[in-house]
Amino acid sequence: MRLSCKKCSMREFEVPNFTLEEKKILSELKANNKLGELIQKIESLYDIESIDAKFSFMHINKEYGKCNRCNIDSHEGEYVECPKCTALNFNWKIEK
Repeated sequence: MRLSCKKCSMREFEVPNFTLEEKKILSELKANNKLGELIQKIESLYDIESIDAKFSFMHINKEYGKCNRCNIDSHEGEYVECPKCTALNFNWKIEK
């Protein structure tokens, strides 16, 4: 699927159809600030451009329901636009 973020760019980017297991791995890497590993993981799992992998990692929430930009706590759904700052959020609900 192709998504865009009004906050950082109007450019659309390719978002892979991540499996639940991949979402768990990527969310853990983001939570632990292992951003280089996260980008490499996305690139190794999917044949997408490096810039699309970078856009993906930038939009993964560290905490379900909280915006990755302004930390407002009101998001529901998996791929949502923040009502306050318009940032795109990969709001994955991951069971620990």
